[in-house]
Amino acid sequence: MMIKNKFVICSVLIVIVILTACIFSTGCTSAQSTHTPAQNSFPTVTAPVINPTTTPETIVTTFAPTTASPTAISTTAPPVNGITVSLNSAVKKINIGNFNNKPGNIFLVLDVTIQNNDKNNEFKYTDSSFAIGDKTNKNRRTAITSQVAGGLNNPLSSGSIPLKSTKTGQIVFGVMENSTSYRLFVADPTGTLLASIDNIEVP
Repeated sequence: MMIKNKFVICSVLIVIVILTACIFSTGCTSAQSTHTPAQNSFPTVTAPVINPTTTPETIVTTFAPTTASPTAISTTAPPVNGITVSLNSAVKKINIGNFNNKPGNIFLVLDVTIQNNDKNNEFKYTDSSFAIGDKTNKNRRTAITSQVAGGLNNPLSSGSIPLKSTKTGQIVFGVMENSTSYRLFVADPTGTLLASIDNIEVP
């Protein structure tokens, strides 16, 4: 009887040990199974990290309009009724043909070429379109070309220059005899300054 009881007790203990081992083994597998979803959740965490890479792209595209803004500014650059004036020669004369100047004054004859750069308007000019002044912009005088036109080969006293055309001719001013430095001003019929030539030196 004693042997049988020991055998029963040993059998029970073995069963308990086996059951305990099974419980631990299932606990470990369940712990591992709970870890696996946690590992599967990492891609969902790292996925939003891709979005910041798309955000700089949208920032780069926002810079595109700023590069276009200079094109908007450049459209305002061309002036209205724009002209280009070139000075071919400048000379002082005591008389022009039969015309003499007042005492203390002398004729200043400028040979110029005027180019009309305007796309819409012809450039109309008269004596009042041209003025001469000194370096300090004082003593500004209007052209007197029409008064002495009979003594000139190609006077620019009045007329017009068509679109995209050029015209060369002479403009005459009455200036002080002892003056040597001048500035030429060219304006449209409304008096708006279109062009100027500085530092005209005529001894």
